[in-house]
Amino acid sequence: MKSRMAVGLSVVLAACGGGGGGETSATSAASAAPASSSTAAACSGGPFTTDPAKVCSDASGKLVTAYVYAQPQTVIADGTVISADTTWPASGSPYYIAGTVQVAKGATLTIPDGVIVESMKPVPCTADCIGKIPTKGIINVAGKLNVGGSDQSQLLGVTVSNVDANVGGGTVSIQHARLEDAFVQISPAAPFSMTYTQAYRLNVTPIVRAGVTTYEAGTNGYPSFKNSTVKYNTFVDSAAFAFDPSVIVQNNLFVNMVDPLVLIDNFPASGAPAGIAKNNSFLFKKTSPNTNRMVIAAHGTYAASAIHTLDFSNNFWGVTDTTTIQSRILDSTNSSNPRLPNVVNYAPVAVSPDPATPADPQIGVPNE
Repeated sequence: MKSRMAVGLSVVLAACGGGGGGETSATSAASAAPASSSTAAACSGGPFTTDPAKVCSDASGKLVTAYVYAQPQTVIADGTVISADTTWPASGSPYYIAGTVQVAKGATLTIPDGVIVESMKPVPCTADCIGKIPTKGIINVAGKLNVGGSDQSQLLGVTVSNVDANVGGGTVSIQHARLEDAFVQISPAAPFSMTYTQAYRLNVTPIVRAGVTTYEAGTNGYPSFKNSTVKYNTFVDSAAFAFDPSVIVQNNLFVNMVDPLVLIDNFPASGAPAGIAKNNSFLFKKTSPNTNRMVIAAHGTYAASAIHTLDFSNNFWGVTDTTTIQSRILDSTNSSNPRLPNVVNYAPVAVSPDPATPADPQIGVPNE
């Protein structure tokens, strides 16, 4: 294995930065503040803490004690390049990524069941604030990244990306994982698979105003899928993604979507698309302060001679009123300017969630 891995916890925290994120509930008063907001003091703790009150910077503003999800056992040094097949075993978990890791072309990084990979956890706000896009805890994939298997692994505050022109273009597979405060930046040039995964606050940054947390889509890369599979996942307070008709989007649960799915105008010249977009649940809770209520929007330029139809039937919308459901779709049937291409055919709608779709974790909260 040709990778530079620092196992000791004496790694210099100056290489680490602040990040954005928030609590699981959309109504929580806690959210992200940059690490520099911690009070300058003579720091006496270790390099990591799971207590946000113990986050500490020195007199120059350099972070000395970082807030993390779990005390790390292994620290992956900033600039690590994995150039041969590598597995991060459970015996070294949790793994803390101090900066950026590159999975080189031809190499595979495997994060197996039971392993936690983390970066800095967002420090809760003590006043109004806006979260920041993380600049540390990044895995750039030019080769292959396999996360999880049949049991849960975790990516906490970590960014997975294959979009970089120099160190991207690789294949990413995530299954049976839990993602929190994570970013997934995916290029349509490479296949992507995500199944049986729980994602909380994925690809978003929080905004806290008057003690109320809302989320907005992050700006460091919108996932765009082609010839990919997204099945049996749970997305809560998360940004959506772009996909074309070749993608399988099936049996996913979306709760309080921060922004809508985007349908890319890339239909085959003839024949039916290979993808599936059915048996999903799209729920907006009455208690959610997130302003978005859109589920899907077509992308592209309207052309009357090239109208295609996406079969978006048999999805569960949490409501049965077709006027409300139609209002959550933007396609060529809307006369707004600019007019959008294609038709999203939502009928017939499912009257209850598909049994294979993950259960609603907020089942006691009414939908709207």
